[in-house]
Amino acid sequence: MKNALMNAICWSALVGLHLTTASSAWADNEATTKEIRVYIDRQILIAVEDGKEVYQFDIVTGRDGKETTAGQYEVLRKHKKYTSKAYGAEMPYSMFFTEDGKAIHGTQMATLRSYLHSYLTQSVGSHGCVGLTDDNALALFEWAPVGTPVIVMAEEKDE
Repeated sequence: MKNALMNAICWSALVGLHLTTASSAWADNEATTKEIRVYIDRQILIAVEDGKEVYQFDIVTGRDGKETTAGQYEVLRKHKKYTSKAYGAEMPYSMFFTEDGKAIHGTQMATLRSYLHSYLTQSVGSHGCVGLTDDNALALFEWAPVGTPVIVMAEEKDE
């Protein structure tokens, strides 16, 4: 009986110690909420952390027939250097958000293509990916971990 009581006391002390240690560790590393918002019609991407805008970048999205599809996704995987298997194009700082290969990544002349895509012609758009300048893609790549929500929004156009 004496040994059983001692074991129960020791077990309680260990469990209490363990729980205290775990709670203090969690308190020091509070999770932040990150989200990537893609606005197709406005051709911008906004990165949000804890409800506050961290980045806003010009982007280029899909052209007619190769649209970037609106929806809720998440960063599935990341590759610092990647080459498209379908198009042979370099895609630096790729963050894939669909199973069929759509990604947020660096691309050539992203700012100019964003302007042209928004105001003149969609023919300069992507094959469905979200293109950024290489510098902006690097910043976003370093900021967003795998699992970060990606919300792609298409606004209604007036007719």
